[in-house]
Amino acid sequence: MNQTWLQRVAASLVSRPAIYDLVQRAAGQEIVSRRLRAATQRLPPALCLDVGGSSGGFARRLGTETVCLDVDVRPLLALKRADPAARALAGDGARLPFPTGTFQRTLCVMVFHHVDDATLPGLVAELSRVTSGHLVFLEPLVNPRRAISRFLWKYDRGRHPRDRTALLAALSAGFVVEETTEFSVYHQYLLAIARPRDDRPSGAV
Repeated sequence: MNQTWLQRVAASLVSRPAIYDLVQRAAGQEIVSRRLRAATQRLPPALCLDVGGSSGGFARRLGTETVCLDVDVRPLLALKRADPAARALAGDGARLPFPTGTFQRTLCVMVFHHVDDATLPGLVAELSRVTSGHLVFLEPLVNPRRAISRFLWKYDRGRHPRDRTALLAALSAGFVVEETTEFSVYHQYLLAIARPRDDRPSGAV
């Protein structure tokens, strides 16, 4: 998808951790966090892997012991400056550097729209491989009927927005989705709790 110069400038600005955090707060991060907390209350306390979570804002709001992994080192450095004890690691979600079943809980919030169709199956397989308990998944949905959503997608750094059907189909390759809910702030969001499939291929166990 070709980007205008204004979209490129917006993407460059939002890539800066401080500005990204401001944008997330303006976009309703607190409301989304409350939804995540409510959905995860029934899950037992667990070591959590936050994949693609930037500086770990959502994980911190959930109050979990967290390892933050992101492909962009800048928000991880910002996290370490703010909290030297934080566990942060630069890495690719489609090639996770952890043994199978390391994490009772894996958090994947607003990541899939940054991932193209060719890479997405590998990401799902890796999330399933390292998760021994539950995946907590949240993603904004593409909805051409929502004017505010169309505007936000125009300037979002993610170039691969998907609808509910496509997202659930992608997740189903590695997970059994136990519950879903949808809600709207500016975007319309899909929130899902899932567990790894028992019939995963042997290479993804």
